[in-house]
Amino acid sequence: MINAFQHIGMGVWDVDKTAGFYKRLFGYKVKLNDLTAASKEMEPVVGSLETMRMAMSMNVAGGGILEFIEHKSSPIRPFPEEAGYGSCGVLEIGFGVRGIDRVVDDFRAKGVTFLTPICEVELVDGRRWRYAYLEDPDGLKVQLVEEIRPGEPQAKKPAVRGAFHVGIGVTDVQRSTAFYRNVLGFDRQVYAFDGHNPDLDPVSGGATNLSMVILERSAPNTGPISELPAGTVKLIAVTDQKGEHIYKGRRWGDIGCMEFCMDVSNLEAAVEDAKAKGAPVYLAPCEIGMGSGSKGKVAYVRDPDGTIVEFVEICSIAWLSAASFMRVAMPALKLYDRLT
Repeated sequence: MINAFQHIGMGVWDVDKTAGFYKRLFGYKVKLNDLTAASKEMEPVVGSLETMRMAMSMNVAGGGILEFIEHKSSPIRPFPEEAGYGSCGVLEIGFGVRGIDRVVDDFRAKGVTFLTPICEVELVDGRRWRYAYLEDPDGLKVQLVEEIRPGEPQAKKPAVRGAFHVGIGVTDVQRSTAFYRNVLGFDRQVYAFDGHNPDLDPVSGGATNLSMVILERSAPNTGPISELPAGTVKLIAVTDQKGEHIYKGRRWGDIGCMEFCMDVSNLEAAVEDAKAKGAPVYLAPCEIGMGSGSKGKVAYVRDPDGTIVEFVEICSIAWLSAASFMRVAMPALKLYDRLT
């Protein structure tokens, strides 16, 4: 069973620098694990046995976890200069905010340069997204999103919450919509657009034949980590461009966002269900230790364009079961978050 949107995997030049950026600006203060090792279990995914530093952080206010990967035993391969909208793969990540005007002002005061001003888009159910784009230290596109619901006043106290969506470059939006709906449960379409959106020119490269769909999971989070979001994906195609996948000729963990992950219960059954619905299995279920007492049973599948989707069933966090971590550690972590 798929429970929720769990984490985003990012290949970075320097874990300390990038994790520090997300800690300082996005509230990712809690380090869940930090391990430097050569993982035999990940060899089929990476393509070779590589020593990597693997660290994960969370924002206790909610949202998806961030996983930072830094190759140590061989040179890191940069993000392709020609890649962007029109390419396949995870092209951007989105973070929820409250009071976006003040959040943007605060980020600017801390030295952040924005790619766009605050823009707005209306979803099909009357909600609105107010958003702005920036880049993180590794050049990954980051979207800040404030969701405005009909009849609700805008937030007075600004806050940055965790990641809640990924923007995925695809070649065929309809085909990918069917995959993400049928295999991963992103069953609610809340936005669709075809054409040229000038607001996105700094991000899209001025694409005039843009096709975009936003899908949400209507099922609530049923997993042990209640702070995880149900999940949202943004599917992006440029119909007159058929770029290559951003990880063609590069390895898992090279610069960029190489995967996103769904939190599951009964991993083996979840993988069999995905396989029965047409998802190619890229890594069969196995157990991987992440250091600091964190372990998970993991598996990988691919979407129609080859983008990796990870399934994880949490075995332990800091030597505790997920339920015990939520009951014992989370209240203390939330207190720490308020005091720092």
